Order: sequence, then structure tokens, then C-alpha cells
Amino acid sequence: MSGRYRAVLFDLDGTLVDSYAALEQAINFSLRRHDLSDLPAGKIREYVGDGVEKLLERAFGTSEVPDTAHDAFEQRYDQICCTESKVLADVEATLHVLAGMGVAMAVCTNKPTGFSRKILEALQLDSLFKGIVGPDLAGARKPDGRHVLAALATTGAAATEALFVGDMPVDVRAARNGGTDVAVVATGSSSLEQLREAQPDYLLDKFSDLPALVRNGKAA
Repeated sequence: MSGRYRAVLFDLDGTLVDSYAALEQAINFSLRRHDLSDLPAGKIREYVGDGVEKLLERAFGTSEVPDTAHDAFEQRYDQICCTESKVLADVEATLHVLAGMGVAMAVCTNKPTGFSRKILEALQLDSLFKGIVGPDLAGARKPDGRHVLAALATTGAAATEALFVGDMPVDVRAARNGGTDVAVVATGSSSLEQLREAQPDYLLDKFSDLPALVRNGKAA
């Protein structure tokens, strides 16, 4: 393709997919299994973005989360992650436009690869991506640049030819560490103010602005 970017890497939760309801249910299921009170949905949403381990540590209020808590979370999340996840607005149509432009796409997410692939398969988006790379597959997790580079390797593009798209400051830091440009959209758990403070290269008004950005280096 001819254009500013040959490849686009995407965060998953809050960028492509809304899976907060599933995460809320699985976290509270695990808390109840350990005789702890449920957390409100808004609080759990604030805890999302740095992987399952950090999510559980924040929910349980300790860095010493028992293995049984992790097991309970995964048990419940595995049951509901597909039915309780939905594609965010404009995402499906925009991904198909990018695919039609010849853009190589991959997912770089702090969610485990197995869950990520399962959700994208259920939502019939998996075939659009060259790779779906969680930290277990990359051997590192965002904001570590090695995670970004592992996802980027599936596209065959160089870092200077790629754009990372996310919804949180951690995505900006990851892109910087991986050497790619970065665009953010306020469709997840971070506010516009938090995203501006992270100083991305681009702050998108809406996800559907991506094709123009990929083609021209600026949103429509």
C-alpha cells in the first residue's frame, strides 16, 4: 500500500472491544469466593489495563494474591468473556476499511493471548489480524517495548512504518518504548485529560478517523 503507515497495532480492551462487564463479573466472582465484598464497576474499570495479575492485585489490595483467586477469576472469565464482550462503535467497519487498504494489523494486549483470541474469534474479527499477542506470547507486557516489537514482527513492517492505537497512557508509553508512533482514542477507561497528558502523536475524535490518519498522517 501507499500511505503514511504500513501497519497498525491495536490494544484490545477499551480500543477494539468493551469487555468491562465480563471483567467486573469475574473479579467479583473471585472476591466472593474469598469472602470479600464486590467492587463497583467503575472501580474495576480503573484497575484495567496492566494485565490480569495487576488487576487482581488492585482488586484484592495486595501483591500477594492467592493462586485460588487467579483460578476463580479465570474460571468465571472463561465462561463469560465472549458473551459479555462487544465490539466498540465504528471498529468493525474501520478495520475492514484498513484491511482493504492493505494495512497489516495486529493486536498487542496485556490480556492473555488465549482469552484475547477467543474473544476476537467470537466477535468474528480474528481473521483481520496478522497476530494476536498477549504478554505470555511476547515474554513481556506493555509498556515494555518488547511486547510492541513482538506484535509488530507479525506484520512484517518496521517500527517507523507502524502506528500503535490504544486508549490508555500505558499504550503511549509502550509505543514510545517500541519505537512506533501512537494514536489514542477516549473509548476506554482513561479520560481525555489523561490521554492529552500522555502526549500521544495523535488524539482521535473517533475510531473511524483512523483510515485517513493511516493514509495521510493526519485525521480527517
